[in-house]
Amino acid sequence: MVNRIKGTRDFIGAEAVLRQQLLEKIRSSYSLFGFEPVETPSLEYLQLFTDKSGPEIENQLYSFEDKKGEKLALRPEQTVSKMRAITNNKSLIKPIKTYSIGSVWRYEDVAKGRLREFIQADIDIYGGKSVFYDAEIIACIDFTLKSIGITDYKIHLNNRKILQDMLDSFGVEFEAGLQVMREMDKIDKVGLESIEKSIADIVGKDKSRKIIDFIAGKLDVKSDIGGKELNDLVKYLEQYGIKNYVIDRKLVRGLAYYDGNIFEFIAESGPYKGTIAGGGRYDMLSKQFNSDLSATGCAIGFERIFEIFKGNFKEKFSDKFCVISIDNDVEAIKIAMGLRANGKAADLLLSDLSLSKALAYCNSKKIRYAVLVGNKDLKTSTVTIRDLEEKKDKKINLSDL
Repeated sequence: MVNRIKGTRDFIGAEAVLRQQLLEKIRSSYSLFGFEPVETPSLEYLQLFTDKSGPEIENQLYSFEDKKGEKLALRPEQTVSKMRAITNNKSLIKPIKTYSIGSVWRYEDVAKGRLREFIQADIDIYGGKSVFYDAEIIACIDFTLKSIGITDYKIHLNNRKILQDMLDSFGVEFEAGLQVMREMDKIDKVGLESIEKSIADIVGKDKSRKIIDFIAGKLDVKSDIGGKELNDLVKYLEQYGIKNYVIDRKLVRGLAYYDGNIFEFIAESGPYKGTIAGGGRYDMLSKQFNSDLSATGCAIGFERIFEIFKGNFKEKFSDKFCVISIDNDVEAIKIAMGLRANGKAADLLLSDLSLSKALAYCNSKKIRYAVLVGNKDLKTSTVTIRDLEEKKDKKINLSDL
């Protein structure tokens, strides 16, 4: 027997249907906010990610050489691929509001809500420099989560300029600062005490203590631009009626390209506790594509919210049909095709299956209407409709079906 690869999953039947329903709800919400789809390849040149995403992603890449010796990688996230596509299309009218929903691949530890192949549902706005566009991104994700029944979360906010000003004020050099922020990004996983030790190994105990005091709110730093951006974001969120936010000084967002407001949606209860969506502003990334295109975005971790959605889902009968042949397969096929031609979802079971097993199949699929096709009824040009939810039978003329 060949097993599936660690960190991947198979989805079959009802669970696969549920995933498609969730994806459609996300697409619908994104569209309501004016976002339009962008699709990029699953494969990119390796250099795209090693140059643009930073070492956090580089260590997680699925990369290989093709038959011509080209170094390629499966995309580990969608932001860089989308930036490549958008900056290569100069004719697009700004602001450009896009969404991308598709699989990405990262080699990392497998845990609940974290796979090695998973779906990201991104939204991004290009060409909008105002903090308003950060708020529009947050509002759309907030609306989307609530539309699928996820409400118990907080929106954590911070600004990368504030973090950089903090490091500068403590005399931390740029490269060391990047290492410090990578360690800060692990606080929720390993704890503050462990992080203080690892930061001390990078910058020394004195600077490490100051950084921890800043995170804890015991020490402030001057950050005019970053502070204004964060304050403006809060004002816009209030105008949207969004109040479930907190300022989180330890929030970093691991990817190196973030350079402004950053945010994470963190679930506080349910089958998955932790980050369910995250993003921020990344204006400087476009410069690596010889462009000057401001950008902000956010991605929903689909696998994580699916666990919550599945837990909240209450299975009910759908208004679908299943045509069941008792002893006339030919007529059953005609009836099923007639229903389909009229836009009705119709499953079909022929007489090789007993009636009891056919009805058990319908119940397992939560199909509400069983159309029983038998020669006895057909003599009077009728069929029997069994409502499996209300457990009632009704005869109906074929012409009325």
